[in-house]
Amino acid sequence: MGRNTKYIIIYLAAISLLISVALQLAHAETQAEPPVELHQAKLDQMLAPIALYPDSLLSHILIGATYPLEVVQAARWREEHANLSEQQALDLAEQQDWDPSVIALTPFTELLERMSKDLNWLQDLGDAFLANEEQVLESVQTLRSRAYAKGNLQDNQYQNVEREQDKIVIHSVERETVYVPYYDTRVVYGDWWWTVHQPIFWRSPRHYTFHSGFHWSPRFHISAGFFFGGFHWRNNYVVINNDYRYRRSNHRYTYSKVRNYPRWQHNNHHRRSVKYHRGYNGTHKRTVTSRNVEMQKNRIHRDKVVSRLKHQQSARNHGQYKREQNAYNKQNAFSKKSADSKKKAHFEQSRKSNGETFSKRSSQANGRSYKIEQGRQKTEQLRTKPQRTIKSQRSEHQRVKHQSTDRNNGKNRYVSKPAKAVKRASQNKQHRTPSRMTKQSNRQSKTQSGKFNARRVEP
Repeated sequence: MGRNTKYIIIYLAAISLLISVALQLAHAETQAEPPVELHQAKLDQMLAPIALYPDSLLSHILIGATYPLEVVQAARWREEHANLSEQQALDLAEQQDWDPSVIALTPFTELLERMSKDLNWLQDLGDAFLANEEQVLESVQTLRSRAYAKGNLQDNQYQNVEREQDKIVIHSVERETVYVPYYDTRVVYGDWWWTVHQPIFWRSPRHYTFHSGFHWSPRFHISAGFFFGGFHWRNNYVVINNDYRYRRSNHRYTYSKVRNYPRWQHNNHHRRSVKYHRGYNGTHKRTVTSRNVEMQKNRIHRDKVVSRLKHQQSARNHGQYKREQNAYNKQNAFSKKSADSKKKAHFEQSRKSNGETFSKRSSQANGRSYKIEQGRQKTEQLRTKPQRTIKSQRSEHQRVKHQSTDRNNGKNRYVSKPAKAVKRASQNKQHRTPSRMTKQSNRQSKTQSGKFNARRVEP
């Protein structure tokens, strides 16, 4: 009995060990799955107009982009409550069943309107953020570094720019105050490094103030509950503290505190009926088009652009060549015309000076040609005359022959067609020897026609 229990314990231990090993392997596979690599050119193009926003505002934009339907609803709601101030709109929007980051965007009317109008950009941004959060935040830092290197991202009366090792942090200068910057993405980052995918450019509203290369919005005075989101730049993910939303104390944004917030997690409930792009499965991963295919498309587009430019250049060169050729032809025609006029004038002058000589030569030439024509006509007459006489003699001989044959045979000239056919057939038979009567008639016809001078005497 003890031996059996021992085997049972060993068997259960082996089964539990195998189950634990299988669970660890499955967990390792899910953790080791690499994130999807996004198209870097399109990502930079997408993030260009918002990469230089303050960190708190940028975090709410990235999170809100994952819930595009709620952003559209918030924009329409803000349009209906346009008479409310920033803080009143923020407090009243708490009653809506929206994500906290979408509610935090309700004070910014122009920004919400722009995001809701460009739905393709909004949904692409949210899909990219869900697919590869780390790559999106790295692209933001790359854009900030380029603007900082060009001297376009500096401290001023609206914002503070801090450097944490190789990371750049942007926050507002005043407490509980937010300024929304608008800038020309084609200038702030310097020469754009992607040829095909140029940066997206947003035009600033007219009532914004221009300072240090940026257009700044009016001041948005908001309570401390707005600053509950931020970034952990060293690990490249978004952090959020929902408990901080209900604070009303005086607040200043400090990166050392924000980076200790818990990491943000996507909520499927606020996604509503919007489908995830290409089978998003809730793990911040999605299947995207291969980079090789995108590179091939970019290469094809670039080749088309280059060929079109070459065609335009060749068309311009062809037009210039045509103009030069036409000018050259006109010059040649003018020179030829002048040369012909000179020759004609010289000919007329020589004709007038040598009038008598020219008339004599022309008369001699006319007389010579007349004599040649007369000689040709004479030779033609001499050549054709013997032939005419031969033809007349032949026709006369045939007429006499037919008369003699008709008279000797005692037959009528106008015989029927069958008789003529029979006679012709008998004449064509060369193997039959001619009869005596036929020989005698032939001899008589030949004698009468004068062909034979002497008559043959038969014995």
